[in-house]
Amino acid sequence: MIIKKPLTQIVTACAILLSSQVALSAQAGQEHPTFKARAFYGDKVLNRVVAIDVHKMQLAGTVDTVGSTPYPVDQAGTLDKVYAITRGSASVDVITADTLENLGVIKLDHKPRSGESYNARLGLALIAGANKPLTSVIDVVNDSVVAVAGENIETVQSRDNGGSLSSGHPAWLSKDRFVVIDRANRIIQLYGIEKAQGKKLNYGWEVTLLDEVATPTSVHHILHRNLALLDQHEKHTFYALSEGSAKEAIHPGILKLHLHKDDRLTLESQVAFDGFDPALMSSHHADFHPDGTHIYAGSAEGHLFVVDSVDMVVETVIESGLGTGHTRFVPAKDLAIVTNHHDTFVTVVDIKNHRKIKDVTVSGPKTQGQILQSHTNFVSPDSMYYYAFASDNGIFFEFDLKNLEVSRTLETGGAPVQGSFINWDYFSYDGDSAATGM
Repeated sequence: MIIKKPLTQIVTACAILLSSQVALSAQAGQEHPTFKARAFYGDKVLNRVVAIDVHKMQLAGTVDTVGSTPYPVDQAGTLDKVYAITRGSASVDVITADTLENLGVIKLDHKPRSGESYNARLGLALIAGANKPLTSVIDVVNDSVVAVAGENIETVQSRDNGGSLSSGHPAWLSKDRFVVIDRANRIIQLYGIEKAQGKKLNYGWEVTLLDEVATPTSVHHILHRNLALLDQHEKHTFYALSEGSAKEAIHPGILKLHLHKDDRLTLESQVAFDGFDPALMSSHHADFHPDGTHIYAGSAEGHLFVVDSVDMVVETVIESGLGTGHTRFVPAKDLAIVTNHHDTFVTVVDIKNHRKIKDVTVSGPKTQGQILQSHTNFVSPDSMYYYAFASDNGIFFEFDLKNLEVSRTLETGGAPVQGSFINWDYFSYDGDSAATGM
């Protein structure tokens, strides 16, 4: 159910336009992209959502949020609206993607952590809890909570790396199975969901706890894979990022999980990112290589670990920057762009040979105490450009993937950190044309 917000608080798409600034490194005469996409980022410094017309490198507008501390902004399924995940309030703001109208909030039993996991078959999205190991199941058509899974108790994760949030990222494992990642208690809970007949032919949704599995440390997320390319056994095998514990000298690493036919979820094997001081390490994100076998996972001290997911061994280690996190693969160019959250440069990697090509500066130094590079990034459909925020600097940038240099920038102010990119032609997206960050 949406609680309406006064229209006087809305900043529409036509309210503000900033001219884009062409970087000195741009190649003269190079054509700019003609695709249409709109980016939405949460700006917790100014309590707003920032919307950018990517191909034009123009600010489409900003929207003040009802809730406080907007961090991620996630598309509501494949609809023309987004959910601003306001981590400081027990609600999420609902914002139209085209007119940038704030429709109000969805009240929750917990503060939200993130809500990027969507089940197209059921029309349901998962929003994980920031202050409780609790997940709300959202009907994205009606913007309503239809079920809640997990423990309705406040927790603060303090033993392990990765911050104090109660939950990891939400994830569907199948058409009717999902997990709640309880970071404070080092467990992953498996839930089932099904329709339940109500009164007068109405129906609701029921969730059932099916199993849980203990993890060596808190888990950040379940890695995304294209299940359509996998055989039946592999479709039920999942990989999770274990964040590690500096306090207990436990290295971060990758966990291999399996969902059995009888609804048991088991930890099959694991590989640790050892060889470095665990007191300096913390893993924030991991991504599958386009070959479907290798995993790239970053660690805070400045290394990118390349893991063979079949043999569960670290195959090689690439030197990167402080706060190494997300990897954006660009298969058409055999490249990857690696985010370094606490450094001023991205690391460019040759993904055929798993070797570093170069570091390229994309940000100035910190001035606001925020991360230097955003969680969310995007590659143009023609694989010519990479887009992200120099978050602490409040600058959205375009990175030329041919010349490996910043080509255009747009100053928005604030510190936009995480969000989503929507195909502006169809108000929908897939893994090739859109991105979210974790």
